[in-house]
Amino acid sequence: MSPVFPESEYDQRLATLRETLKAEGLDAVVVHTPENVCYLSGHATPGYYTYQCLVVTADGEAALLMRQTETENALEATYFKRINGFPDSADPLAATAELLAELAPGARTVGIEAKSWFLPPESFLRLRSLLADRGAETTHIDGALAAARLVKSPLEIEQIRLAAASTNAGMAAAARAAVPGASERAVAAATFGALIESGSEYFGMEPFVASGPRAGTIHASWSDRVIQRDEAVLLEMSATRGRYNAPLMHTVWTGELHGDAAAMAKACDDARAAALAEVRPGGSPAAAHAACKAAIADAGLAHTYRKRSGYSVGIAFAPDWGEGHLLSLGENEEKSFEAGMIVHVVPTLRIGGVAGIGLSATVLLTGTGHEVLTSCEIGPRL
Repeated sequence: MSPVFPESEYDQRLATLRETLKAEGLDAVVVHTPENVCYLSGHATPGYYTYQCLVVTADGEAALLMRQTETENALEATYFKRINGFPDSADPLAATAELLAELAPGARTVGIEAKSWFLPPESFLRLRSLLADRGAETTHIDGALAAARLVKSPLEIEQIRLAAASTNAGMAAAARAAVPGASERAVAAATFGALIESGSEYFGMEPFVASGPRAGTIHASWSDRVIQRDEAVLLEMSATRGRYNAPLMHTVWTGELHGDAAAMAKACDDARAAALAEVRPGGSPAAAHAACKAAIADAGLAHTYRKRSGYSVGIAFAPDWGEGHLLSLGENEEKSFEAGMIVHVVPTLRIGGVAGIGLSATVLLTGTGHEVLTSCEIGPRL
């Protein structure tokens, strides 16, 4: 596997990080979150469940540290000259402290991620203690890393366009397969085949296929249930290209829309349109969420909507395909939209154990508004 981007792209990202380190008076940073490691180095492997980290110093040194058997992956996927491996019998935290001492001897202040899922509390505390033994204090660096990833570069946008094309192919295959008499499992099989054949890598999260009453349950994946006539089949998925993601949710109705189902479908479509109208540079994610909620409330269906209205997307590894921790379309989000951001706008109306309808779009913030990247027109127009 070759690096996803030219070396200059990663050099620029590392240079930006080093500027932050100097501005905040940090001698070095230790990065553990797989998405951040990938963003800064290009390193990507399904083996991220084992210990790995990236050490970057303020004066120009950088090195990857990982399980010895994973180093070949890093040699293929990155431009790094310094890739350190430790045997399974070694203490990876001690190896991290030793590597940091080698790259930044005498370091006094080191940034580490306090919110990483991949540095559990016991490891966080012990690494902090090991660094303290060498005279280094630690501080949290999560915010600076998050800010760097929100606005995508032109090369990142190219990757997300590729992911979107694969997502659209997967959704089209799923929508065609979601017919009465087919099982959810058969729909999932068609989905996986189309996603992979159209270029997707391993996913950040599995596709979701839920029919009938199961469509009212969030994150319900495929089962052996057979799809019936006159019911919803709720589909959601994201292809991954170069570890970049572009999700899409779509609902197929296996019959003629009528009554309550038609009302839910219209409310969901209106909510998506209302939210998208607020997605523009300088706009507010909180305002987009409020507009989405208002459209649903106007239809008398506020009780069916109990979540945020979208989130940032970009690099992802399982267990999630989104960047909601960087930016969410929710009432407490204080950031503003900027050109180059990419967000998944995803209103979904659910009545647990009864029904669910969702319609979404991944969109790119442009200079004047937004461009829709993921969509599906197959099946009844909701």
